[in-house]
Order: sequence, then C-alpha cells, then structure tokens
Amino acid sequence: MRKYTRMGVVAGVFTTALACTVPAALAVPPEYPAVDGATDNWVNQATPTVEYKNGIKDTDPARVKEALEQCKSQSVSCKAATVGTPEKVTKWFDAGSDGTQAKVLENCPTGAGTTDLKQTVGGMHAFAWGWNVGGSVDIPLAKGVGIGINGQYNETNTETKTESVEMTVKPGYRGTLKLGHDMERTVSDITVQGGKFGGAKISGVRTEALLKENSQRVKSDIKACG
Repeated sequence: MRKYTRMGVVAGVFTTALACTVPAALAVPPEYPAVDGATDNWVNQATPTVEYKNGIKDTDPARVKEALEQCKSQSVSCKAATVGTPEKVTKWFDAGSDGTQAKVLENCPTGAGTTDLKQTVGGMHAFAWGWNVGGSVDIPLAKGVGIGINGQYNETNTETKTESVEMTVKPGYRGTLKLGHDMERTVSDITVQGGKFGGAKISGVRTEALLKENSQRVKSDIKACG
C-alpha cells in the first residue's frame, strides 16, 4: 500500500566524523546550496491559495486540499505549471547508527601526549520525502497532475545511504559524519477545469524531490570541544 507523508520528514540518521578523502578517480559532483536537513521546513512553510471561478478565495490548507483532491475525479481536468526556476539544494543530516542520535568521534583532551584520533567510521542515513500543501495537511498527489520533476513523486519515497570513511580528529576537537541528499525544490500553480464552482486555480504549492542524479555526499562537521 502506498503511504503519503509530509515532505522533508527524516526517517533515520547515522555516524561520526572528520576529514575524509575522496578518490581522485571519482568525478566531482556539482555544488548546491547546503541546507540543514534537521531544521529545514521549506515545504511546510508554503502558504498556497485556492481561487474558484466564481471569485471565492481561500487560504485554509484544508480547503486547498479539498480543491486539489478533485483532480482524482475523471470529470475534471488538472494541469500544473512551474512558477519561476526550481532550486537545487543538498540537505545534510548527522549520521547515527541507531537512527535517533548521531555518534560523535571525540578527541577533547589537549594535554601532553595527546595525538590525533584516527578511525574508520561507517553508518547509514534513511531519508523519506513526499509532499503537501503546507499547514501540515498531508495529501496524495492528485491523479494526472504533474507536480515538479514530471510528477514522479506522488507517494512516500525513501533513500538509504551507507558510507564508510577514515576520519582524523585533532586534540581539542570532535567530529560528526554528515550525509547529504540532493533535492530539487519547485513551486507550482495548478489549474482545475470543472468540478466545484466550475473550476479553480491553486497557487503556491511547494514540492521537494530527490534528484535522479543524486550524488554521493559525505562530509565532516568539526567543532572545538567545550
């Protein structure tokens, strides 16, 4: 059974930290603006509106949902148009082996005899994404309506990444392994032909979907202890 969920919901996390090397033979992936996956709320900050042909306008997410769900009916026709240029970002998450708390590689002592701490750290991060109309109202992608990325993301999707790297933490520091997921953010307007009041326009629907060419993203977050 397909399950629908709010976008940007994190399903798990994973391991620890610091300077990692990438084989020279690997192609350098494109760089996108970095987003903190743990705190990002771009999708849910959407404030979509629905305006019917008779002039009635509503910003209540539940009413927007009601209007959009008409697109499941064979008696109406719906079409989405992208507003502006979609934005590509990389959402970064702490990596933790238990899915709830990130492991931290600590080397806080700085006294005599302290040395760099080197360790190969591996772990996984599972990231689930879907979409909604904001206001914490979750809805399935209406049948026949393409929202961003050619309408491919009409249900909950999950990607799990597993990485292992050698990290080096200097005395007085701690490191945390970060895993990144490349996403494309799209704002769309949806035109509904037929249905309630003869039709409507839904504006400002935000969606976020994993890029097909999602790159291997691993980095370390190094901070001083204390």
